[in-house]
Amino acid sequence: MPSLIWGRDAQEAFEQPYEYRAQEQFVREAKSLLTKLYKLINSEEQKHTREEKSVEKAIWLLVNDALDSLRDCLEALIHKDHRITGKQFRDIVESMDLAAFFNSNTDESNLCLNKWYNNEIVPHSKYRDYVRKTNGDKAAKQSANYYRNLSRFTHRSYHAILDGYVLGRDGKIVHDGITEIYTGNKESKRFLVLPQTISSYYAVLASLIETYANQLPDLKLVDQNHIQEAFKTSLETETIPRQFAILRTTTEIRLHSKNNDSF
Repeated sequence: MPSLIWGRDAQEAFEQPYEYRAQEQFVREAKSLLTKLYKLINSEEQKHTREEKSVEKAIWLLVNDALDSLRDCLEALIHKDHRITGKQFRDIVESMDLAAFFNSNTDESNLCLNKWYNNEIVPHSKYRDYVRKTNGDKAAKQSANYYRNLSRFTHRSYHAILDGYVLGRDGKIVHDGITEIYTGNKESKRFLVLPQTISSYYAVLASLIETYANQLPDLKLVDQNHIQEAFKTSLETETIPRQFAILRTTTEIRLHSKNNDSF
């Protein structure tokens, strides 16, 4: 059984942030999985030239770009650098959505592909139009809402920035960076990063990794059996159980979660 971080709701993770051993298990599993996916995507069968302007090459480049961001996000969270992580969430989705759009092989997608190879930007609205035409208005709206939520990190919305502050004395907020502490002649460092922030970001990252892996067969890069085997060999045999009961109220939670959007 896998770490409980897989499939965890981001808001619940924010409200119950102290499952550190489960997070450590997730890190081990995610590292193993992302390494296996990299090897599958970059096998000897995948060869593209610099001059080539095919759909297959574009998809391969975009999928690698998304994977690089996933690995960067994981490494950043290990070091409690949630700012870098949050800014990359939308980039991952953009790369994979653009790959899916190019893979549709429509007149519109082929026209956009040519523009992309000419270094023009293909707006995300092109993907949403494709989703609307193939899956209906509801699916397009869901895609737009999810993209909008992730954009709050990239565009530095109030709540995304508030993730980087803790509640101090007298209701004052304090930046959560690394603080140098001097005691006599001794220097030390402490992290003020909210565990709630790290916990919720791990949950979002887990969701993005799962979505990414499940898209690879549709993009004709990796066989579904290979994806299943990568998960099977990456997830540990025993799930580390919860260390804390589910409680839903703390001062820090109220500071962050009031009017906060969840995923």
